[in-house]
Amino acid sequence: MIIGIDVGGTHTDGVLLGINSPNGEGYEILATSKVRTQKDNLMKSILEVLDVLLAAAQVPDIKRIVLSTTLAANVIVEENYDPVGLVLIPGPGLNPEHLLIGDENILLSGYINHRGIEVRDLEQEELLKGLERIKARGIKNLAIVSKFSTRNPGLEAEVLQLIREKDYPFENISLGHQLSGRLGFPRRLVTAYFNTAIMSVYRDFVQAVEKALEERELDTGVFVLKCDGGTVPLDRVMEAPIETVNSGPAASIMGTMAMTGVYQNKETAIALDIGGTTTDIGLFIKGEPAFMPEGIELNGFPTLVRGLYSLSLPLGGDSKIAVKDGKLKIGPERDGPAAAFGGPSPTPTDALLVLDYIQDDPDYEGRADLQAAREALVALAGDLDPTEYGRCWQDGKLDLTEFASFIIDKMLASIVETIQEILASLENKPVYTISELLAGVEIRPQLLLTMGGPASALSPLLAEKLGYREEVVPYAKVANAVGAALARPTLQTTVRVDTAASYLHIVEAGIHRQLKAGEDYDLEEVEELAMAWTRKRADDETAVVEISERESFNVIRGFRTIGKIMEVRAQIKPGLISRPEGSEN
Repeated sequence: MIIGIDVGGTHTDGVLLGINSPNGEGYEILATSKVRTQKDNLMKSILEVLDVLLAAAQVPDIKRIVLSTTLAANVIVEENYDPVGLVLIPGPGLNPEHLLIGDENILLSGYINHRGIEVRDLEQEELLKGLERIKARGIKNLAIVSKFSTRNPGLEAEVLQLIREKDYPFENISLGHQLSGRLGFPRRLVTAYFNTAIMSVYRDFVQAVEKALEERELDTGVFVLKCDGGTVPLDRVMEAPIETVNSGPAASIMGTMAMTGVYQNKETAIALDIGGTTTDIGLFIKGEPAFMPEGIELNGFPTLVRGLYSLSLPLGGDSKIAVKDGKLKIGPERDGPAAAFGGPSPTPTDALLVLDYIQDDPDYEGRADLQAAREALVALAGDLDPTEYGRCWQDGKLDLTEFASFIIDKMLASIVETIQEILASLENKPVYTISELLAGVEIRPQLLLTMGGPASALSPLLAEKLGYREEVVPYAKVANAVGAALARPTLQTTVRVDTAASYLHIVEAGIHRQLKAGEDYDLEEVEELAMAWTRKRADDETAVVEISERESFNVIRGFRTIGKIMEVRAQIKPGLISRPEGSEN
């Protein structure tokens, strides 16, 4: 059996999957669970989900548990993290002033060149003064990033060593070279900055998971979904938590792929997960999820974190509705649950209840206080400028149904506008899927695939505005947890060989060494080395590994070739281990 759990900002969802085929490859959904996320007590939320799922398993033989979460992503979007200091070693040729995104920034002398050779040493006095400045401000989080550190991490390691020797009180530290094997100094420092920023949040998350499993005496493999739709073991998450920052949207996309026929039918579609806090938007092109191999963006900053293409709109069923200067405003804040469930502010969920769109839903029926929803909306309408919202009044009286309809129209208009902006931004650009680069492809979605609590109510309305066919994903309220449960483990390894300098780098494995006497490589051998190390790091000698990038060029000196520089990236491609019974064919 497999358990998938998605820890969202509003709800924690879970599914229990059991094998239903003789060869052990097919799965069926045995049980589901959905509880409110208690941010100050994650262990309790996870335990509540586990208890429901384990109770449904007559013989709880759990082989694998996979989790996804939006907690870290929400922290970044809301900028609700502790200050981070940046130690930058940029070297020549780049004005670093526009890179200073830390709460305190140190620019150091010394640098590594593009061949990985240390050209200039660090100046220790300069470094110590900078660290003292960060310490004086009480900053506990630090990111250390040197240009070309993937080709020689020596300067980053030297800074870390001095911090430890002097016993500086930094609690969370990221080194740029440990987060990606690819070049890109600006992207690397942003990646290191946000990796440090979410370390505390992820440490709490990992500890909550470990305690929950210990409470229920579960001794099994535990994984976390990454941004690229693959998984990483829980005990390795803290090596680079930034890789899982968008695991919530990735779970939605993988769940859509698992539970619908979009992949089999090679369709181009928009995927929506309408949650309580956000609406996550994904894109399928000819049946495969769109991919960002250069790196996702976080708060408008490009990173080196490879991931599925997604955009989280801070708009959901529990978004706070307010009136500012006589105008209606929905989100981005969430002020608790809907008024119908005891929350302090009206929300789109209250409007849906007033319109009787979700009244018969088992999750709302009998629990929702419809009168509280009505009263919250009536109180809100009193502050509106009637000249702009005339349709909501009839003969000087508020038409509550019309007002609720206006709220939902405004919410849908925001989602539709964002989808159209996404498609316009991709027009005439090369796009990637998890399998290939597509050049010159027209992205013309005809299908809308929706999941989340209000999906059944909102999907037809959205599809009408977009002019698409629509389909509510089976098990729409927990399909994200299905996507997490069935995601395949993934891994990427970068190998760089410089035969002229006689040096070998296996970046993600932390290997940077001189070539031994008689040790030589051609491009094919570098590819074999990259694939072998990918399997080794995944601890799976049977894993299917592919070469995602390769380059090779001669090193010329004095009009003659003195060696080659070869760089190869190998990866286990993201995908599903199976599709569950009951999904669309």
